[in-house]
Amino acid sequence: MQISRLHQLLLCGVLGALPAIGLGHAGNIDQNGGHYYGNSYHCHMTACEMPDTFEFGRTGRDSFFMDHRDREKFFNTDDWAYEEDWDNDCQTTRQEMLVLTSRAPISYTNPRNCVVRTGEWLDEYTGKEFKVATQVDLDHIIPLMYAHTHGGDRWQPDKKLEFANDPMNLVLVEQREIKRKSARGPDRYLPRAEFQCEYVRLWEAIAEKYDLDIENSDMNEIRRVLKECPE
Repeated sequence: MQISRLHQLLLCGVLGALPAIGLGHAGNIDQNGGHYYGNSYHCHMTACEMPDTFEFGRTGRDSFFMDHRDREKFFNTDDWAYEEDWDNDCQTTRQEMLVLTSRAPISYTNPRNCVVRTGEWLDEYTGKEFKVATQVDLDHIIPLMYAHTHGGDRWQPDKKLEFANDPMNLVLVEQREIKRKSARGPDRYLPRAEFQCEYVRLWEAIAEKYDLDIENSDMNEIRRVLKECPE
């Protein structure tokens, strides 16, 4: 699997800095009115339903009990937090990525160098360049919601946080483009042509790394793109 030198460097520079993340009780409830806690799910509202996450015999994307799309209401952003300072250096994951990927010297908003103000970043999705940090944000190659509904809901809390903060799955993108992509897979969203080969290779590599299911339509699109890619 060919992955760019940039993502290889990010894996060494960021992932090694992430400490072990402990299990905590969820602070907010999901759309369903409950939250995950380790190997269980807790309901806090009367109409709350239990997910099929821990049902015996569940296999693949679709179990006997529900379709994977019905798992969206059990998604809780607290379980997949990534705007955190995991290594206690005052920089969140986003700030770490801004520092590591800037193609020009960066400036900060304060003397402690916690928040990046300016630099130079290439949005790989659109090909646009940005010099103000607030113009770009983190996007997950495989969206968090997609991961949750395609096997990630079964993960332990530490693995969800690892996925959300894995630099292999992170890229800085124009905010408007992030909204356009949303939680879509490759069948419904692809970046500019120049980045498509690496994009679908990353999709495959990340899904394999975390043992995620991929929709048949998305897998077909990945294969179609790869046929046109250089070896």
